[in-house]
Amino acid sequence: MRVYALIIGAWLCLLAGCGGGAGQSVAITISPTTASVAPAATQAFTAAVTHTGNTAVTWSVFEGAAGGSVTNAGVYTAPAAAGTYHVVATSQADPGKKALATVTVTLAVGVTIAPTTATLASGQNRTFTAAVTNSANTAVTWSVQEGAGGGAITIAGVYTAPAIAGTYHVVATSQADTTKTAVATVTVPIGVIVTPTSATITFGQSQTFTAIVTGTANSAVTWSVQEGVTGGSITAAGVYTPPAVAGTYHVVATSQADPTQQGVATVIVQSGSASGTIQ
Repeated sequence: MRVYALIIGAWLCLLAGCGGGAGQSVAITISPTTASVAPAATQAFTAAVTHTGNTAVTWSVFEGAAGGSVTNAGVYTAPAAAGTYHVVATSQADPGKKALATVTVTLAVGVTIAPTTATLASGQNRTFTAAVTNSANTAVTWSVQEGAGGGAITIAGVYTAPAIAGTYHVVATSQADTTKTAVATVTVPIGVIVTPTSATITFGQSQTFTAIVTGTANSAVTWSVQEGVTGGSITAAGVYTPPAVAGTYHVVATSQADPTQQGVATVIVQSGSASGTIQ
């Protein structure tokens, strides 16, 4: 490192004209003199040569290929490794005259989120976590892309799904670099819950079921028996009447807002005296 510093120092002395003589000799400047870029990113440099009719320059990287590359037009491409490198413009009229720019290559801040997807019922909670790389500041700011209508999230990443079904997005934003974010997709489907979930009844006994629909303002359901007429009958109000044959049957509540969503209750029909057992 000491040898490297001495070499750079000698170059800077040369650029400053240490020990130079009198007269207007060829001079060269580079712009910008410093730059900070991400790995593999590009940065354009320009050079101005004075006191000569030949203003052409030769571009190079002091550290060689390990320090990146630069085109004949002065466009520098950073290497993959972080570090400090130097772009050099050399006068073609006087190769002893050079200008040097310092380039700092820094790894870009990255943000990841887990889980990246989730399916939650209305009002259900899920904790999300975020990891920030390439920064000593690993803190994030949590938000919901859709605002309050898309649910709520705490500073600890605990998300609560909204009352309305839909697709929402949880966002983690790096506090070190607010342009860096990670997004998780949350699906809140319509849900149907039948109560009771199971019942045991006998011939001639009826059972009333109720249904709660989540994720929509439309709470209406259509009642049916999975086994059809052989499994008994049920009214629009959810009152089930069993068949005369003992067995296990299923009462179904189908959301009218989304017919793909159903809730199911199991009914055991027994012969003999009524037990009236429900769950």
